[in-house]
Amino acid sequence: MRLARRIGVAIAAIGGVYAILIGGFYWAMCQPPERFGAIMARVPMPAIMILPFRPLWNSARGGHLAVGDAAPDFTLPTADHSRTVTLSQEWRERPVVLVFGSYT
Repeated sequence: MRLARRIGVAIAAIGGVYAILIGGFYWAMCQPPERFGAIMARVPMPAIMILPFRPLWNSARGGHLAVGDAAPDFTLPTADHSRTVTLSQEWRERPVVLVFGSYT
């Protein structure tokens, strides 16, 4: 009986630590991209492999747009950081195509 209790306590402790890690990971995913990148640079690869990265990412960054909705206005630096680009300004001057995805 003592052994079963110890095993139960150990499992509960591991589950609690896992839940805290998931909560911290979700919090990090809700941060701005620069801060999220700085946090992820310090996360060891085994942690990424054992935590449910994809469901957390889809929940934290999924957004609320549906197909056909207008894109929200945003401003970003160009790849060479020579200027910033604002969607609404570019759209007034020329057609704009937004492509979302990963090419890695």
